[in-house]
Amino acid sequence: MSLRRIAIFVGFAMLAFAVGAQIPPPPPPPDAGTTAPPEAGTTAAAPIPQDLLDSLLAPIALYPDELLSQILMASTYPLEVVEAARFVEANPNLRGPALDDALKDKQWDPSVLSLTSFPQVLDMMNDKLDWTQRLGDAFLENQAAVMSTVQSLRLRAQQAGNLQSTPQQQVVDQDNAISIQPAQPQVVYVPVYNPVVIYGPWWAPQYPPWFWYPPPIWGYPPYGGALAVGFVWGAAWAITVNNWGWCRPDWRGRSVNITIVRNNIWVNRPRYRDEYGGGGGWKHDVEHRRGVAYRDAVTRNKYRPSDRGAVQTRESYRGRDNTARPGPGGSDNASRPAAGGGGGREGKASRPATGGGEKVARSGGGGGGTVSRPAPGTSDTRPEARGGGNASRPTPGGEAHATQRPAAPAGGAARPSPAPRPSPAPRPSAPETRPIPAYQPQARSQVQREEARGAQSRAAAAPRPAPAAPRAAPAANRGNAGQRR
Repeated sequence: MSLRRIAIFVGFAMLAFAVGAQIPPPPPPPDAGTTAPPEAGTTAAAPIPQDLLDSLLAPIALYPDELLSQILMASTYPLEVVEAARFVEANPNLRGPALDDALKDKQWDPSVLSLTSFPQVLDMMNDKLDWTQRLGDAFLENQAAVMSTVQSLRLRAQQAGNLQSTPQQQVVDQDNAISIQPAQPQVVYVPVYNPVVIYGPWWAPQYPPWFWYPPPIWGYPPYGGALAVGFVWGAAWAITVNNWGWCRPDWRGRSVNITIVRNNIWVNRPRYRDEYGGGGGWKHDVEHRRGVAYRDAVTRNKYRPSDRGAVQTRESYRGRDNTARPGPGGSDNASRPAAGGGGGREGKASRPATGGGEKVARSGGGGGGTVSRPAPGTSDTRPEARGGGNASRPTPGGEAHATQRPAAPAGGAARPSPAPRPSPAPRPSAPETRPIPAYQPQARSQVQREEARGAQSRAAAAPRPAPAAPRAAPAANRGNAGQRR
């Protein structure tokens, strides 16, 4: 083999290798472990970042445990929170048993009903409604992550030296969890604090926490420099059997536990009692959501699963025309049969083949009938009766016409045409007829006499002219006339 052939062979080999390196490998088969694309309506939103969770929970993480649990549950029902906030704003003087008696007919969730005893909390949730809904979405998405975030924030405040027991609250560190309880068993104090102060320098500038200071109506001192050093305390809120003692955080299980209290009118209702009669973790009740949209389709299907059969039924009837139109020769009203085919349904016109008689099925007030129309070039064999049914046309003499239209046969098929009507016999002429006179030319002299007679008649009928006035005598003769006299 010559060197030239060897060089050509090596060049082709290198070219084939370069082309093969640029061709991507074929996709793996479906059963090779690949994941199928998600179905429509099942796409989940991106998980909430931890820094955003810190920002959402920072304003309430240092609340007493049971009050915090009520806020987390109620945030999943934002519309009921708004209704409750408006109620307590419209009734500021209702407190304790009087407030509970006014609310006994309300069908809100027990968490919302319990918060009516802490009107400043409802006022905050209503004022920061966007935050309330986002907090509820986070709690619905991942309760464990929310509870863990609360513990991490409490630990930060404790390490910063700002979380400790006071005359208003008791801080207990037990089983690797920080618990906050009211210092007095009869009243609850709701703390107010600035998150960027109580937790130390904020670590996520892209998600800064918000700060809400309650108005003076709720018993807090005017806004001032007290927030720069820690907590601010307002009025004490009385603890009653209806708003306390029925829920608590389970820090070990990272959830909220529910306990049915028999003399608590909020939780001792049939639906709640049947759900939590033996205790257990809290479950979201979609009926109290009142139609508020969820964060994503996965969360919506988790609490309100859709009926796939109903969805398919709606899709099959949505935007589609289910009226089938058969082809030529079918039984549809608007169909035209093929050449030589039969007619259509009763009351509709079907066009037969060219050259045959056209049959039009008519439905009148008395029933259906068939009128046979002859093809071009054939005699007209249509009956005289135009109406439907068996109606007959009377003759001028008063007798009924002999031709009657039979009823349409069952099934709507076209009826055969009636027998042709015989032509009437020719009418004989009258026995006595006047002969037509023949033209008799007249003599010329007679014509002239008639013409002259007409001229004389016309002249006699013409008006006579008025007589002319007498002429006056010449002026020269007037003097002689006078002399003669």
